[in-house]
Amino acid sequence: MNELSVTKPYQRRRRFSREFKAQIVAQCLEPGASVSRISLDNGLNANMVRRWISEAQRADKTSATPGFVPVNLPAAPSAPSNQSVSDKRSTIRIEIPRAGGAVVVEWPAEQAHQCAALLRDLLG
Repeated sequence: MNELSVTKPYQRRRRFSREFKAQIVAQCLEPGASVSRISLDNGLNANMVRRWISEAQRADKTSATPGFVPVNLPAAPSAPSNQSVSDKRSTIRIEIPRAGGAVVVEWPAEQAHQCAALLRDLLG
């Protein structure tokens, strides 16, 4: 029995710097660019480069989300002198514009601390 087996030498996994990945992703995102061609030109696997593009786009979406959104509060109208403060019901109104329509939250002003806790939870 004469058998000859040929094995490839172990190749270490290559590590790429963030700058290099960003450069490749930027080239791929240019209009008319071919991910396959750019990958081949740089000796990279096209699937790996596509994963880099997905990760970069996901990172851009999360970093573009602001932690706090400015809230425009309308000027408080002056209360008539014959109306007592206890009769006046004031509310906190928060309006967040979205693509499909605005999200509006109205909260009793007496429970402002609970409204603040809700906002902290929502905005993380």
